[in-house]
Amino acid sequence: MEGRPRRSFTEDYKRQCAGLVVSSGRSITSVAKELGLRDSVLRRWVEQFEPQPTSAARRPTTQATPMSRTKPRRSLGCARRTSVCEWNGTF
Repeated sequence: MEGRPRRSFTEDYKRQCAGLVVSSGRSITSVAKELGLRDSVLRRWVEQFEPQPTSAARRPTTQATPMSRTKPRRSLGCARRTSVCEWNGTF
């Protein structure tokens, strides 16, 4: 069974497509659909040709507030066990 012939793209075309994603602010999926590409291919090109943000650029703009020492901490494991036990008890 023969599929579609494998397409090849120049480095310049790949760079332009990756730049379009970054400059337009649109999702990779929407740009890929517009260009007739698979989103996984375009995602790989964006990762390959666009510089990755530094760790400072990835930090959130707001700082999370620390938990107050006066409030008791609740263990997530405990909450999960309780909900699982309650869920199992209904059957």
